[in-house]
Amino acid sequence: MAPILCSKCSTLRFYDLFNDDVVFHTDLNSLVQSAKKCESCNLWWTQIQRTCSKEDIDACLAKKLPANAVKSSDNGDFKIYLRGEWHPAGSASVPDQIWLSCGVVVSAVGHDAPSKLQTHLVVFADPVAFGADPATTAGGLFAGRYSTSALNPEYHATFAKNTLATCRRGHGVCNQASPPRARQMPTRVIDVGDQTLPAAKRVTRIVLTKDLKQPQPYTALSYCWGSGTQAMLNDTNLADFLKLLPESQLSKTHTEAIDLTRLLGIRYLWIDALCIIQKNQKDWEAESKRMSSVYGNAELTIIAGRSPDSGLGFLTNNYLTTKKHPKPVPMKAGPNPHTGEGPDLGTVYLTMQRGKSVGPVDSRGWCFQEALLSNRALVFGEDQVFYQCRQHTRYEDGCVDVDTSKRGQSLTSLHPGTKPEVLRIWYQMLVSFTPRALTEPHDIFACIVSVALITHGVLKSRYLAGLWECDMPRGLLWKSRWSYVSRKHFVPIEKPLAAPFTKRPGEVPGKPVIRAPSWSWASVTGPVFWDTNPRIESNWIDAKNICIRPRDSKGWWTNQSGAGSPDVLYMPALELQIFGKAIEVRGTKVLKKHTPLTPEGIMLEPVKPAPSAKPSYIALGYFDFPSDPLPANIWCLLVVAHEGLLLTRDGKGKFHRVGWFAVQDGKQFDGVKETAVDLV
Repeated sequence: MAPILCSKCSTLRFYDLFNDDVVFHTDLNSLVQSAKKCESCNLWWTQIQRTCSKEDIDACLAKKLPANAVKSSDNGDFKIYLRGEWHPAGSASVPDQIWLSCGVVVSAVGHDAPSKLQTHLVVFADPVAFGADPATTAGGLFAGRYSTSALNPEYHATFAKNTLATCRRGHGVCNQASPPRARQMPTRVIDVGDQTLPAAKRVTRIVLTKDLKQPQPYTALSYCWGSGTQAMLNDTNLADFLKLLPESQLSKTHTEAIDLTRLLGIRYLWIDALCIIQKNQKDWEAESKRMSSVYGNAELTIIAGRSPDSGLGFLTNNYLTTKKHPKPVPMKAGPNPHTGEGPDLGTVYLTMQRGKSVGPVDSRGWCFQEALLSNRALVFGEDQVFYQCRQHTRYEDGCVDVDTSKRGQSLTSLHPGTKPEVLRIWYQMLVSFTPRALTEPHDIFACIVSVALITHGVLKSRYLAGLWECDMPRGLLWKSRWSYVSRKHFVPIEKPLAAPFTKRPGEVPGKPVIRAPSWSWASVTGPVFWDTNPRIESNWIDAKNICIRPRDSKGWWTNQSGAGSPDVLYMPALELQIFGKAIEVRGTKVLKKHTPLTPEGIMLEPVKPAPSAKPSYIALGYFDFPSDPLPANIWCLLVVAHEGLLLTRDGKGKFHRVGWFAVQDGKQFDGVKETAVDLV
């Protein structure tokens, strides 16, 4: 059914709006009235209500001038204007769009103030059928596309084929291995069938890659398991799956990944549930350490970002129904917007701008390194599909983002001369990783083991429960983002809870568990961070600033047997042997902010002040779990000149981390002798 458009919307052309303000309506009231019948005006009015404040909307409806406006009969332009913004295909970080403005006024000093109302809609080209793209005249100039369950639902296949082909053909940085390595395949992959055979004769099965004559291209799947994962590889069915993998028994996400791999013309696919032997600890541990190779060597990683459960699938985009937005509306394109030449381009469409978020996968711990290690990824995001590679990220709506630093891709090509940079990247990655959830809390080290192995290749340092021995002072001083940065934007850190299906001795489902030593960031769940500002890096590397040292003569922070390997998957206990200045303190009822922007901490005072010292607070303390009662004893261990760890000592004389502190009166540490601290 053709959309209902008013006389103005039915004659508007994008060409007429390009780089020029065109009157759309005489005022906002006119638009509101037209929106009752016209689908295009309704889309604009809906967008205004979504993106503009009620105060500004009311002011424009009433044509009310602000108090500082010049009092004259010609001041206050409450007409509604449209202006088009167009970019040559693939050249901009924003999509083609049309801006609406209303309510321009002149201030007392004679300058135009910003419009009271300003918003925009995105332009995309005619939907295309599966196959060639562009398939329309407008599609050759407008980069944006649109694919939902209701409109062009199969376009993801065209998008995937075209972006992958372009990357293969023209992206040198994506086609060369970095660092150089053989294109090694995983131990097992799914053979999705010989595409030269009729569908009825194709056989889907698991294959052992050692039996292939040479390495072959393959895709890899990154997804949320949820409760919908059905058939899984195990010791019992391995022999059968090597002959036939029954697709009817697979979860929807798995079958859709198989179908997409076939559409891309790739024969092999890796899925963890079907290529790692489940409930086989030896195989799981061996394969977990190979994720860098599995995802790094894949021709393409398929990221099922929008799906929270493998039983739901990921290809269908229900953007319109879940967001409850009006459907796109057509608009005449006119001639080439840049030159004004050539024939009419046909029809383009207007819609609300879609987000770039990945979706539920971005909240899962295991999916973190899978995306980070992938050279190429096709992401089925919450609102749209996009393609990520080493050169850029291309979105379905036409945006191209050339900033790849957020993916941390430089990690795989760093050299020993950039250790400070590697450490900054490591901490920044952990800041992104720590808010993510894990069903099995003890997987905390396993699901970043490949990233740790790559980092170790540069640092050549021992890896101690998530910290690098070459940067222990800074590594120890992790902070809760909720208690130090913002209680509005972050959630508190918590104690890890046992998995619902746990069978570990002594564990109770849903109850706290110990998965790392207290001094490690891995001992908690939730967002933490480190200071990584290069301007204050001397705080962590200047020996005059460091106030703790290892007791071991070799400079090791622990002499515990087996410690230090980056491929350790479990590290629930590890003792550090430290020399440092420790003072016993007690909490007060005085609260203070560390900076005007940070939440309040608790002022701490010495239990036994130095005889010559004037009464004063020694530190401002931030406890890791502020809702818990204060420990029976609290100690301040000075780590660097301005910060340290809050500890409590158990009945065996061992110290446990309970928080961190900012120094308030550093002179009180001056006369304190170093003492041995066993930190567990």
